[in-house]
Amino acid sequence: MSSKVARWKTWHFAFHLVPELPETLLAGREREYVSWFLKVKALDPGTFDNAELDYYAAAVAADGGLRASLAYYRDAAESARKNHQALERRRLTVPVLGISSSHGSVPDMAPSIRPWTENTTGVVVPDAGHFIPDEQPEAVAAALTDFITADDR
Repeated sequence: MSSKVARWKTWHFAFHLVPELPETLLAGREREYVSWFLKVKALDPGTFDNAELDYYAAAVAADGGLRASLAYYRDAAESARKNHQALERRRLTVPVLGISSSHGSVPDMAPSIRPWTENTTGVVVPDAGHFIPDEQPEAVAAALTDFITADDR
């Protein structure tokens, strides 16, 4: 992935980290932001219908909703640090499935997981963007079923 494409797919991480700026700019505009974000990050802009966009926007607009949705990004570095500390002591011994999409931010999740696990399976779901279960629910269900029912684990 070129650096320009990578920046486009991940710019929101930096924006969401800025203290108080997203809250200031997005308050009262949650429907517009959520709608833009879901349409642009999905491979098919029609993945989410108006009822779903309204639902997600209402969750973000609810008291504390925007701050909670930004907390994922704001706590990611600390979470990663804690995960690295834990995994330096011991690798995951349970089978792990990394699901990526053909048009998402991470082209193949499995290589980034593999150093921390003893048994990693990777699946790239075709024709999906960032919201893989919403965009290709049948493919995700099939990947999970195959992973869970595999005899080689």
